[in-house]
Amino acid sequence: MKNTRITMLCGFCMICLVAAIMPAASALGNGTSWNDNPEHITAMQAGVAYAGAIGQAQMDGAISYIGTLSNGAGTGQLSSLESQFTGTESSVQSMTAADQIKAAETQMGADRKEFMSTARGSLKEYNGTGKALRESVNASVMAQSTTIQDLKNTWWTDRGTARMDEFAHNDQERNSVLAKLTARGVDVSQAQEVENQIQQEGTALKAAFDSQDGKAVQSANQQLATLCSQFRDIVKGYRTAHPAGATVTQTATVPAPA
Repeated sequence: MKNTRITMLCGFCMICLVAAIMPAASALGNGTSWNDNPEHITAMQAGVAYAGAIGQAQMDGAISYIGTLSNGAGTGQLSSLESQFTGTESSVQSMTAADQIKAAETQMGADRKEFMSTARGSLKEYNGTGKALRESVNASVMAQSTTIQDLKNTWWTDRGTARMDEFAHNDQERNSVLAKLTARGVDVSQAQEVENQIQQEGTALKAAFDSQDGKAVQSANQQLATLCSQFRDIVKGYRTAHPAGATVTQTATVPAPA
């Protein structure tokens, strides 16, 4: 029974995985919150569709086995939970805000958990075996493998597009800041060095998305967070030393008028 729980749980954790490796919400700087950015929403929807396809295939396999064991008597509640799960997944495709999608993910996760609990109870009630249940679940997932793989590829493509567009936007903002400081006569070589490192890490981030490497995506995002923090601190120092209206050859304190 323990092995059965682990096998089904692997698939039921997909929604948590989808949420965990999406980029953190941030301001795009143009009045649009990353939370509501259309490309981010599209990527989240693709992730839910991918997780939903896996979950539905697993549920179908479990229902098929429990139905055989019980001669159809033990599938009512399981089918109802599956319908609720797939209904929520379908509704996500028309949502326009990340908070709505996250709430739907939470509901889908609760439905998965209840389905697992009910399936375990039915397995015991009708004297089934964990091995046979796993085989039925795996066979169902395998039968849907082409669709699941297509949805996975779409998810990675949409995530990559959204994240790299965010990166490009923020990169443009950083370079605009450096150009304005340079125009005021500020030596921005230290910040430029960090910006060069950020661009290199951006290349690594894109490669991670292209290869569908979740660990590499997470690592690149962590490195970028550190480098961007360094960049902000350096720029803050420049602005403190050279307030707006002052140049490098001016003192930070404007003399009082005579």
